[in-house]
Amino acid sequence: MALALGTRRSTAAAVGSVIAAMAFAAAVAGRSCRVVTAGPEVTVRDLLTAAKTGDRDTIYELLTPATRDALEASAKRATDLVGAAVRFSAKDLISIGSFDSSAAPTDITVIEQRGDHAIVEIVAPSGRSRLDLVEADGRWRVDLAHYGDL
Repeated sequence: MALALGTRRSTAAAVGSVIAAMAFAAAVAGRSCRVVTAGPEVTVRDLLTAAKTGDRDTIYELLTPATRDALEASAKRATDLVGAAVRFSAKDLISIGSFDSSAAPTDITVIEQRGDHAIVEIVAPSGRSRLDLVEADGRWRVDLAHYGDL
């Protein structure tokens, strides 16, 4: 009888362990399947990487629709000014400086986020700067629509 009782206990313990393991696996799998939008700081890191590699296409995709519209309008004006001898595109107006001599940022931090707007601060040995970001099309994008004379 002692052997049968011990077998029942070990069987119950094994079944309990299997159920607990399945519950844990389901909980972990459920969490990993959740789609999370990358934060504004990730977009800034992507922008800096694209600038460092000279990837205008990626930089253009990381801009807000309003910024892209402003670049398109500026490209059209530039084309009109040269008498259409040269056709400018919005991507032609994206100027990428050299990163060879500049140090990489030491910190990229979201300092304010309200709804679909965020401000990200970039800290580097050369100083601090801030970028405005807007969530558009399900992704954070850099907003430069009112920067300079686009």
